[in-house]
Amino acid sequence: MNTAPNKAQIKKLRRQLNQRRARYVWLQNILFKIKSFDQLFVMIMAMLIGVFAGVISAGFRTLIDSFRHGLWGEGALIDVAMAAPIYLKIGIPAFGGAVVAWSVKRFAPEAKGHGVPEVMNAVATQNGFIRMRVVIIKAFASAMSIASGASVGREGPIVQIGSAFGSTIGQLFQVSIRRMKTFIGCGAAAGIAATFNAPIAGAIFASEVILGDFSAAAIGPIIIASVFGTVISRGLYGDFPAFIPPTYTLHSPVEIIFYIILGVATGVVGWLFVRSLYKTEDLFDAWEAPVALKGLLGGAVLGGMAVYLPQILGVGYESMESVLNGHLGFTIAFGLVLAKILATSLSMGFGASGGVFAPSLFIGSMLGGALGTIIHSLFPEITASSGAYALVGMAAMVAATTHAPVTAVLIIFEMTTEYTVILPLMITSIIAMVISSRLLNGSNIYTLKLIRRGIDIFGGKDINVLDKISVRTLKKKIVDTVSESMTLQELLEKISISSASNFYVKNEDNRLSGIITHSAMRRYLNHHEEIPADATVRDMMNRQFEIISDTTPVHEVLRKMKEMDLEALPVVDDALMLNGEVERSAIVHQYQELLIHAESAKAVAHSMKFIQKQYHEKSEVLPGFFLARINTPSTFVNQSLRSLNVRQVYGVDILLVRRSLDGEEKDLIPDVNDKLHSSDQLLIFGEQAKVELLCSAH
Repeated sequence: MNTAPNKAQIKKLRRQLNQRRARYVWLQNILFKIKSFDQLFVMIMAMLIGVFAGVISAGFRTLIDSFRHGLWGEGALIDVAMAAPIYLKIGIPAFGGAVVAWSVKRFAPEAKGHGVPEVMNAVATQNGFIRMRVVIIKAFASAMSIASGASVGREGPIVQIGSAFGSTIGQLFQVSIRRMKTFIGCGAAAGIAATFNAPIAGAIFASEVILGDFSAAAIGPIIIASVFGTVISRGLYGDFPAFIPPTYTLHSPVEIIFYIILGVATGVVGWLFVRSLYKTEDLFDAWEAPVALKGLLGGAVLGGMAVYLPQILGVGYESMESVLNGHLGFTIAFGLVLAKILATSLSMGFGASGGVFAPSLFIGSMLGGALGTIIHSLFPEITASSGAYALVGMAAMVAATTHAPVTAVLIIFEMTTEYTVILPLMITSIIAMVISSRLLNGSNIYTLKLIRRGIDIFGGKDINVLDKISVRTLKKKIVDTVSESMTLQELLEKISISSASNFYVKNEDNRLSGIITHSAMRRYLNHHEEIPADATVRDMMNRQFEIISDTTPVHEVLRKMKEMDLEALPVVDDALMLNGEVERSAIVHQYQELLIHAESAKAVAHSMKFIQKQYHEKSEVLPGFFLARINTPSTFVNQSLRSLNVRQVYGVDILLVRRSLDGEEKDLIPDVNDKLHSSDQLLIFGEQAKVELLCSAH
């Protein structure tokens, strides 16, 4: 039977499609016209992002509830978990762990973990570009993780999902990089605001943690997005605080001392939590096993813990409510501090997807409740109940892990509507942050994850760029040297005709034995009222000095320069024979060039996405000059860019190398020493004739 459409049906279908396209083009034209009115455009986009984040937050919560009911049955997680048989307590987290670990690895690896570090990385090093695919995978993986019992929170996924939508809006309208980052901040703020019913904290979190920008141009749209996210959330769920703690009062000025003690304790426990988190991740990463197996066994271990302490499963709001109202004793509260740290570390280690904000609140509340129980029992007349210390502990732990004390204080305000606790909140949060920051060398729970990858989030730069610089290529071979036996007069004559800031001293065997600096000479001359006639370089040289070799990592060279307050270091061989020096200025210059190259390459890669929609594999970007993406020519395979000398031989530049890594196509900045693979694609740039010649040759 012939079911092919007739001409009339085809004509009708074409007309319908053209009408739909016309409506789309009309809407697109309207939006691009609005874009010309910059402030109006930004406000409308901020509203749109806020509404989306509010809706997706509600949808995400519904998805979690649906998964939880399907896995555990009706009721709160802690209640159904307590009543469930042992095989379900172990089996459900194991099942969820396996499903989440496999799906994240398969479809979107950046959806693994907290979510917030990935957003911060996108802002700092990727010009704000986040794949929209993350929204779907992150929502599914995090909902399944939380529902099956993984010890993670909702806020991280919502931040990443909202930020991804903000980035997608920016990409759609091809906004500037600065505007793109603002849209990401809007998504993050609205996500936090909708999740915790905390519009002020949402805006401050995005500005303080994600962007590090409190300028009027950034904070305005972020506030708008945060407000609209909250409006949507309150419209769906009502305007209710997350927790209703007992009324707090400061019983005595002396009580501040106990909150200071709580701040110190929270700072130390915050450090322990962060270290435990990443040590556990390292253990799982080092285990060479299928990700699904890691998730299965990790979830099973988590379920085994839940047999004895079901409170560790999921977000844990019910347990936090109990400790805030003084219903948990010291033993159980303190036990849950340690158990929650282990449970969250385990969950993140085996590949669960979710935030660490809620676990921080949980750990802080239990620690505060445990200490508060002891303090109140010892000093009942001058102290508040244990619930007050639990409340303050929540903010302090957030400050200790995120190093965002303003966000920590405000979010507790908005989650509890308890404003009378301001003084203990402030002092405890600051102390906890200072202690934790000191122990973590300035890193927090988010930035440490990035630093472990080689990304300096504060500078917004990739410190792995230094790995592309070698001492061998930077060293200056002609250096000023003197002998140990050179007299002071001879040294002064040499200084007068040299521009060097220091001189390297050689002994009789021609080996490096010391360094003469201007400061060392001044110290020697000031120390002696009368200079001995036989004074030599040997008498005033520095015998304690740092040396480097051709293979010393450049970041280690910079560290030594900083510690010794030197602008240059000598390069020696194994026999201490001097063969050059490396200057700080040379490193900085090369570093800046590589960063410019990196940023340019990222911009070109993004532009190519739009170019290829129209011009496919080759396009003219300047009169007579073309960009083209080609497969690696067979003669290039297993050859380095240095050996190929593409610019000299072929007259083109290789800007990017597209390579499959961990099942994902990535655009890499070409390394001159890196060998090309047969499966690589090359982005080349040059004059038309030379580009076409190489295109035809591949």
